[in-house]
Amino acid sequence: MAIVSETVQKFLCDLIQNKNLKPGDPLPSERELAKWLEVSRTSVREALQTLSEKGVITKKIGKGAFVKTNPFVEDREISKSLMMSMDVNNSLELLEFRKAIEVEIAYLAAKRIQSHDIQILEKSLIDLEVCIKMESSIVVPDLVFHGTLARSINNEVMIQAYNSISDFFKRVRIEMAVYDDVQNALYYHQQILNAIKNGEAERSSKLMREHIEDVQQHYQNMLKQLQNS
Repeated sequence: MAIVSETVQKFLCDLIQNKNLKPGDPLPSERELAKWLEVSRTSVREALQTLSEKGVITKKIGKGAFVKTNPFVEDREISKSLMMSMDVNNSLELLEFRKAIEVEIAYLAAKRIQSHDIQILEKSLIDLEVCIKMESSIVVPDLVFHGTLARSINNEVMIQAYNSISDFFKRVRIEMAVYDDVQNALYYHQQILNAIKNGEAERSSKLMREHIEDVQQHYQNMLKQLQNS
């Protein structure tokens, strides 16, 4: 199982590649990264230090971190080591579990959700749109959306099961962060919320299944891109 700082390393390397950042380009600050990914600044600091030691970035005291090299273009060993740190089979199995449990969560939420949880979900959609507009990670509003749905069903056994592996869900989300289809995520969240607000349990569960299957497909596509890098 990859530790948090290794997952943050992957996020940063993906960011450098997909944003086509050049040597000298600045990276987000420690504070921004911790907020975007909902991880500790210690994990971010460890990731930056490791990438600095690998020659991917350079750190300037009082100024932040800057790109030094593109690891997917100029150093294949770095990109290979990032792939090796990912527990791919575990991540795929976690996505299968998510589909199994969250389809039922969506169904029950349409029957049981209360107004205060709907307000949190609506706020998460606003935050998601802001993240898309600012071209920052959608990890946090995505986690808020799915976590709120889980808590809204008032089934303590399912909530505990969900919470017990929420950190693993977060790791997979960070692995995928730069490869997210953010417009698809926004679409499904909007449609799922509309169905839940209308009490359409069957439609809610169907949309959630489609949403998780879309995420699974994007994870597979990410793996192909990384393997071909």
